[in-house]
Amino acid sequence: MATPRKRAHDAPAGLPASLRGRVSETGRLSLPAELRRAVGLERGGPVRIELVDGAIRIRTMKEVKDRIRVLARESGLADKASVADFLGWRESERVSEAKAADKP
Repeated sequence: MATPRKRAHDAPAGLPASLRGRVSETGRLSLPAELRRAVGLERGGPVRIELVDGAIRIRTMKEVKDRIRVLARESGLADKASVADFLGWRESERVSEAKAADKP
């Protein structure tokens, strides 16, 4: 039995689910302006490009950071999500471990 093809994610309001872009001879990819605006891709802004199940996925760094924050909250590590918070938490753990090791 054939596996059904995955459907495209819902397009933002007013945009078709599929738009045409172009790859230049030098390998640059052009995305339609209305698509870039709809997903928050600004000219010159950083993005994360991934290969997922044979498809290219482009996400804004804001989206990536927001996802990391959600994962941190879901894992219970939200209060340790920054480097400074993590180092402070780890220092207190180290002190506790040292005290526990000194007890007979």
